[in-house]
Amino acid sequence: MIIALAESPWQLPAARGSWKVEALDKNFLERIDRIGQPQRCEALTSEQDMRLSRHLPEAFMMFLRKYGFGDYFGRKLQYCDPDLLSPILELLFKRDPDFGIEDCFVVAYSAFGRLVCWSERHDHFEIDLIDQRLTSSELAPTQFVLPPHLANRPRSTDPNILARSLLPYESKDYEEFDSSDQPMFERCQNLHGKLERGECYGYFPAIASVGQLSPARKIENIKRVQALEHFSILAQLGAVRLMRLERGQYSQVRLIS
Repeated sequence: MIIALAESPWQLPAARGSWKVEALDKNFLERIDRIGQPQRCEALTSEQDMRLSRHLPEAFMMFLRKYGFGDYFGRKLQYCDPDLLSPILELLFKRDPDFGIEDCFVVAYSAFGRLVCWSERHDHFEIDLIDQRLTSSELAPTQFVLPPHLANRPRSTDPNILARSLLPYESKDYEEFDSSDQPMFERCQNLHGKLERGECYGYFPAIASVGQLSPARKIENIKRVQALEHFSILAQLGAVRLMRLERGQYSQVRLIS
């Protein structure tokens, strides 16, 4: 069972270990200046620090050491111990050449089922369980029309720079839209109540079972549910696809096996 905390929304966690909390990476500081500190933070334990620091970039570990596992924008995005959602990756990744449970980790999840992940081989990627879509800036980069002076700029290979994308850029990130293309998060809060730690909003029936363009995509078909249980169901409704965003449209690159 996941226990909801009763801390003040802006209270930072008490230290649970002997490590010294270092200054945050400048890229993280710039992002936090923009979006604020995470809320309702649960402190990182010394066991978690030792385990996760073997796999996650040091810049992101410094963020976790300072703030622990918190959330942004009223739990529109919740950070978690990757062990919590590792069973979801086991359901999705079986024999895939690029993604496996040994080197991929879910560090956060959105209110509707978008998993924010880190790969030791391919850095930041995300899995949208509703739309059965995996996006990766390394394997299937978004196609932009760039001005000449930027067109040939190489993508950074420094994991500590790339890890800043594990934080949201603005409050509109991780929004879900209904069949009329209207944002749903705030309306779901009003109709179904605000999320507690470990909860998400889920469609009933699941969108994967009725079609991505189904009119069932509306707040009346949403329920507040436990995230791990709901995500486990979604992960078994079909294979996710590696997708590329180009000129505002997603195109399939390949199936994830």
